[in-house]
Amino acid sequence: METNVTSTLKGAEKEEEIHTTLTREIHPICNLAEFFVRWQAAKTFEEMLGLLHVGFNVSLGRGQYGEKEYDEIDRLIFYFTIADKWVDKYLLRLPKDGDTEYVVGYDLKTGYVIKKKLSELRQELARKAFDMLCTNFFSRIELLGGGRNGNDFADKWEETIVSERFFPIILNFFRTEKERFGDDIVIRNLSRRYDKRSHNERQAVEFLLNLAKFLWGWKEPEPNELPYDNNEKRKYLEYLAALRSRVDGAKPWMIEILTQLDELDVLRKWTLELNVACIAKLEEIALRNEFSEHLHPVVKTRPVDTIEEACYLGSNAGWFLKFHELKTREYRRLNAILEAERGKIEADRTIEKLSAKK
Repeated sequence: METNVTSTLKGAEKEEEIHTTLTREIHPICNLAEFFVRWQAAKTFEEMLGLLHVGFNVSLGRGQYGEKEYDEIDRLIFYFTIADKWVDKYLLRLPKDGDTEYVVGYDLKTGYVIKKKLSELRQELARKAFDMLCTNFFSRIELLGGGRNGNDFADKWEETIVSERFFPIILNFFRTEKERFGDDIVIRNLSRRYDKRSHNERQAVEFLLNLAKFLWGWKEPEPNELPYDNNEKRKYLEYLAALRSRVDGAKPWMIEILTQLDELDVLRKWTLELNVACIAKLEEIALRNEFSEHLHPVVKTRPVDTIEEACYLGSNAGWFLKFHELKTREYRRLNAILEAERGKIEADRTIEKLSAKK
């Protein structure tokens, strides 16, 4: 009996000694440069899926002298590029694909094999990239560092999100466009219906809402916050001018995004700060509405002619314009009254002084 036990233990030790992982070299991907090399070399769906799963864990910087160095924005651009069109597999189909299907697994409930076409495999990769962005970027941007005025959150948005290199990627990824079948406007890379959006998509929506707040809430630093050195001050002012241009230039785009998300009320706080381009965009959106001869009191189907007609049809953009108009008018009226009252008080003081001299 003892001999059998000893033999079994020796056999276990021998089996452990030749475990396959003990005979192979194993190391994590060194850095993003190696990651990109492996991505380009990968040919199978599973290899690509695995790389996408670990890409945000890969270190940055050079692994050896002379190697190209990548930064966080390079990583983000890569994931946004792969994630594009994830919502619609037909956008990821090529004419040469044909109807070939590949076995990718088995359904344990039915016992049937699971087959997918190339466009579906591409969509799976795009969806994986999008999910990784949701987990590692959209939901975590506030955790990344920063510095100006101690406002880490705002500073990281300024340095990364609306940077010259990266901001165009965001604008393109979430741009609005006509749906593939029909004339309605949709947001690229988001499911059309809110109730159909996954938890990850809702994180992306939350990111867009925070971006809207940043765009309207961003302020240039006070004069006493500028560098003292004249050369540094000049460079910083040039940087601020370029940043201001990007921020203001993106506001009409965001107006369109918020309209499609039914979230224009996010901007109520900044109603009086809407610029001419934003007002023009709201008018454009409102006037897209259309009367239907089957649903409305019109002889034939036609576009609305006025903002009032757009409001009649329930246009959020139209009603927001009316709110802006009312608030602007009342703001000006109240300010005029305030100035008149201040003037009256000053005039009364002057009269009192002059009268006292007699």
